[in-house]
Amino acid sequence: MMLHPDLADQDIEEVAEEIWILGEQGLDRVEELRASSEVGVLDAALSEMERRGLARVAAGRVTLTNEGRELARRQVRRHRLAEVLFTTVLEVRDESAVDRTACVMEHVLGAGLADAICSFLGHPKACPHGKPIPAGPCCRELSQTIEPLVQPLDRLPAGTESRIVYIVPRERERLSRLTNMGIVPGARIRVQQKMPAFVLALGATTLAVDPAIAGEIYVKKV
Repeated sequence: MMLHPDLADQDIEEVAEEIWILGEQGLDRVEELRASSEVGVLDAALSEMERRGLARVAAGRVTLTNEGRELARRQVRRHRLAEVLFTTVLEVRDESAVDRTACVMEHVLGAGLADAICSFLGHPKACPHGKPIPAGPCCRELSQTIEPLVQPLDRLPAGTESRIVYIVPRERERLSRLTNMGIVPGARIRVQQKMPAFVLALGATTLAVDPAIAGEIYVKKV
């Protein structure tokens, strides 16, 4: 079986990411990297990174060059975006499964797809563990408007039409009731009014819902 081309530099990308994460903790010693690294060929990876100008090792310390920091920033960003996607949208509760899959995705996600996921998630600032997600071009381009692509229905002004992307009910039985009313992913919905009652228009049907329920319905403006 041939190695996927995007995985050819996996060890180097992993080490760059590990150095970045150590740096977030104020650590930069090679021994600290050895203790935390999961890369089996760490010495070979570090030597190759030095040869490529991605890292410098001196006096027992390891630092990333500007090029190396950009590589690490990309990996950390993709990994943490994947974690947010799995935990908040897909509601995967198995943390080890989330981490394993995010570790693969960070090596194969293209820049455009990573930005698309970031925009879909509303440009999150932190991963589920509270660690910062490095900003991408999509975040900087939207710094003036800062409106997420996907957001809770209750944030939209009256008269806004949108398409339901996903639903995150706090009570499991609530999802069944919403489904029976036709409130399902993919459906187009309009905020008819917000006061004194939250009223939605779904096709030819008008529904009054609790504002708390509207906050559990995530939509994308049409």
